[in-house]
Amino acid sequence: MKHIITLTVNPALDLYTTVEKLEHEKKMKSKPPTKDPGGGGINVSRVLKRLGVEARAIYTRGGYTGQIFEELLRSEGVEQDPVEVKNDLRQNFAVSESSTGNLFRFGFPGAELSEEEMDEVLKKIENITEAEFLVASGSLPPNAPNNFYSRVARLAKEKGLKFILDTSGDPLKEILKEGAYLIKPNAEELSQLTGKEANNEEEQKKLLREILEKYSIEVIVLSLGPKGAFLATRENITHYPAPKVDFISSIGAGDSMVAGIVCSLSQNNSLEDAVMFGLACGSATIKSPGTELLTKKDAESLYNKLRKEVNA
Repeated sequence: MKHIITLTVNPALDLYTTVEKLEHEKKMKSKPPTKDPGGGGINVSRVLKRLGVEARAIYTRGGYTGQIFEELLRSEGVEQDPVEVKNDLRQNFAVSESSTGNLFRFGFPGAELSEEEMDEVLKKIENITEAEFLVASGSLPPNAPNNFYSRVARLAKEKGLKFILDTSGDPLKEILKEGAYLIKPNAEELSQLTGKEANNEEEQKKLLREILEKYSIEVIVLSLGPKGAFLATRENITHYPAPKVDFISSIGAGDSMVAGIVCSLSQNNSLEDAVMFGLACGSATIKSPGTELLTKKDAESLYNKLRKEVNA
């Protein structure tokens, strides 16, 4: 099995609770909150741990929230390689209405990182040895350069790492200049990448081909939510459905999908199997409440059902 490293430069301490109903100007009684270490790459590492795969998590950590974060990660057995920073690690907040099942999510921007702190993150990448996959996931801190992930991609290339990126906005656009092994945009991000609208599957396929022909991207997994995903390479574009589950919470579903993909690839499985396992992992998290992530049993069960459906 090949070693995996995840990168999270804007992690968050996730708080989650439930109330009967959200009402303005009223003091609402909530259930005791749960605390979870969050952020794209961190969630990828946490899901991989649940799947029985070790991954080293490089992330920025600071302040009293960083201490809580570190303890939570340690309790889950995730291998940590933090960059100590000056400011507190940010927090996110989510609340569900028990009367309706509606989920409300509040994401805070996080503190700025100094140029020296950003350089320390890059030094961590420069010092990677004996790994095959580097997964960078999540947003960048405020005022971070949009080309930061491109700089990471360049270092990954020099180290012979397969670079996987899951982000959005200008940092995702910037990666086209440097290239990556795999990116995982959704339909809206695909349009942002190309500057063109795609209102149906044929238009989406056209844009996927355009990116693969113009840029040094080997694989695109286009996430389509409950409709599944497209696996796009220069050779072919294939659609895979998502396993059908009762929707409870989308928190962490995209990160779980990425974790499933890299988990399968690290075990020398095909891209096709990796995407199906990724879809199964995303759906397994969707059927989990609040900020809870998947169980290995659910992920494997959904994957086996999906394989039978696709191969029928």
